[in-house]
Amino acid sequence: RNIKQVVNLMKLKNFRMTKSENYLNNYELTYINKAGNDKVYEMVSREKYKDVNDVGKKTAGVIIAAFTNDGEEEKILLVREFRMGVNEYVYAFPAGLSDADETVEQTAARELKEETGMEISEITDVLRPAYSCTGITDEKTVVVFCKSKGNISECTFEDEDITAGLYTKEEVKTLLAEKTFSARTQAVCYLWIKGGKLYD
Repeated sequence: RNIKQVVNLMKLKNFRMTKSENYLNNYELTYINKAGNDKVYEMVSREKYKDVNDVGKKTAGVIIAAFTNDGEEEKILLVREFRMGVNEYVYAFPAGLSDADETVEQTAARELKEETGMEISEITDVLRPAYSCTGITDEKTVVVFCKSKGNISECTFEDEDITAGLYTKEEVKTLLAEKTFSARTQAVCYLWIKGGKLYD
């Protein structure tokens, strides 16, 4: 099926950094809107941009949707993590930023081990990079679907409060009804408990 060609009506004209801190940088972006007028928008980024054409181009890291089935009922691997930006514990997939020169697969394996103690036994799918929250930041991540093995162990980073667990569909159904999730994890978990096929 042919995909309809669309015309891009908005164009980024220029940007300026308004604040730079240890982890995030604030930018003021000036766009040319559909009427040909300037529209100023604010956003935060992990990146320190030099060129207007680089905005939104870099992929920051990975999200790992891991499943296990050791002769028992299939389970999904989730972490309960305190997120400083929202001052709340949130259920999510293990995730993290890529180190320099690290592949998506290497990042996924390292982050899974660091946060949960488990290992990847098979990568079943890797999605295209997608934006985390387009209204606020340009951060992009890759979702890696995989099968996992091993035993859960404690995450020992002093600035991260992470508890990993393996959950059945019935347990996830209860969590979805009662607990706070990150958006993409919530969506994947919902499809999973509804019988959606998330990997081959």
